[in-house]
Parts: sequence; C-alpha cells; structure tokens
Amino acid sequence: MFGESARRAQTRGVTQSPPRQRRPLPTSPFQRKEVTLPTTADFHVGDRVTHDHCGLGRVVAVSEHYVTVDFGSAGTKQVTPAARGFSIL
Repeated sequence: MFGESARRAQTRGVTQSPPRQRRPLPTSPFQRKEVTLPTTADFHVGDRVTHDHCGLGRVVAVSEHYVTVDFGSAGTKQVTPAARGFSIL
C-alpha cells in the first residue's frame, strides 16, 4: 500500500488542506509582537537570576552559549538564557 491509496486509507478518504495564514487586523487589540529570546549578552557576572526549579541564584560566569549560575544549596548550574523559567531579576 504505497502512494495515493495508502494516503486515503490513513485519512479515511478525507482530504486535508494546509492551514491558511491568518490575516492580521490593523484595529485588533491583540497585536502579536515578535518574540526575541534573551542572549548571553543580557547577563553579567553578579546579576541575580531566578529559575523555576533551582530558585534564586547569582551569575558567576558568562560564555557564548550558556550562563553559569550559583544557586546556593542547589549547586552551580550551566543554563541557557532561553531556558523556560529562567530570568534576570
């Protein structure tokens, strides 16, 4: 079962069209802003940071791809700036 007949068998004969691009309305109060992920340039040694899992910490080193943070009792961790739940205070 290869080709078109296999594809119809998987979708039970229903054809699927690709999702349409939504048209932004200029008067909409829900304008989407472009998301920019933080980079390591935003962090400096000594900055206070927070992490959902590890808690409060202090930046001890900054490299090109990750930030090294001392979280006290949770230890020292290397975290990417775009990690979920990680932010500068």
